Amino acid sequence: MSRFILLSAVLIAALVHGTPARADRAAAVTPPAVQDALVAERAGLAEVRYIPNDSRSAQVIVTNRTDRPLTLRLPDAFAGVPVLAQFMNQAGGGGGQAGFGAGGIGAAPQTTGGGVQNAGMGIGGAGGGAPFCWIAREVYGLHDQRWVDFRTWMTVDAPHWLRDAYVAHGETIADWLHDRPAARRLVRVGMDAALADRGNAAAGGGQFQVRPAPADGAFLVPAGKQRVFRFATVCLEHGKPEPSPRVPYKLVVLESFSQDPRLPVVMAALAAGQVSQKAAQAAAWHLANGLSWERLAAEMIDHAGGDPDEPFFAPADLVAARGLVAEAERLTAAAKPRPSASEAD
Repeated sequence: MSRFILLSAVLIAALVHGTPARADRAAAVTPPAVQDALVAERAGLAEVRYIPNDSRSAQVIVTNRTDRPLTLRLPDAFAGVPVLAQFMNQAGGGGGQAGFGAGGIGAAPQTTGGGVQNAGMGIGGAGGGAPFCWIAREVYGLHDQRWVDFRTWMTVDAPHWLRDAYVAHGETIADWLHDRPAARRLVRVGMDAALADRGNAAAGGGQFQVRPAPADGAFLVPAGKQRVFRFATVCLEHGKPEPSPRVPYKLVVLESFSQDPRLPVVMAALAAGQVSQKAAQAAAWHLANGLSWERLAAEMIDHAGGDPDEPFFAPADLVAARGLVAEAERLTAAAKPRPSASEAD
């Protein structure tokens, strides 16, 4: 009970100070029809910017270019493509991603991929996938397993009144915490206390199962305003240079990069926090680039200065990745239409 009180206190304190930052939400606006964000961008209604931090995470900034509110939805699974590479591809620059080779000076950086939590085909492991994680991701960071553990705690163990408040106001609080490291440290004290008895469960293999699609992922952008989203991502082109915020990127639907129906399942699992970024990365390289499990197990991190190299993937990452790919294959096979009796003959 004391942990509930401590966590409640720090979250409520953040809520009290954080809510005014989104005063525009208080305005009573009837949401217009939901539009695809990329379609709205082509119509000149919105701007969608994709800014990679590296191959593991990115920001998507959606700007409303109109004088009225827009209700938009991002693609369930997407790719971030270097603008120059995309232009070369459209101009007939050759095979692959604009015909660029792996690495080297002047080579195009990697295409990256990710997904949003409203993806219709996802998978769930222990604890399932909860449609909220804003504060925990802001406090711990996208690559820290503890934000996944905390979301499981909030879904399974937290009192219902705290869970309701977290769902209702979590995104607002996370935005307020973003530029306030002292406040993030205070909130982490409460979150660490809540996790003390659960331990830091690794995102390992486990038994995967189909989960129902979460709630609609549409979001409102007020007139002339922006919405900023942060996503965990994976590299989709093994061997190319690391993405950088200095290189312009464009967000596209994942199907325009790869027609493999298993990749959106991987992105859905990553977006929902049901596998670690490393496990999703191994699965993505296996599917998108044809790397064998043996090759992935042999990938090494080359440390400078004489420090010993270390494996890029832990054994648990590869176990989870293989389970993820197997489930993706099962889901996509089940979704294929069965041939009619006449076709079978």
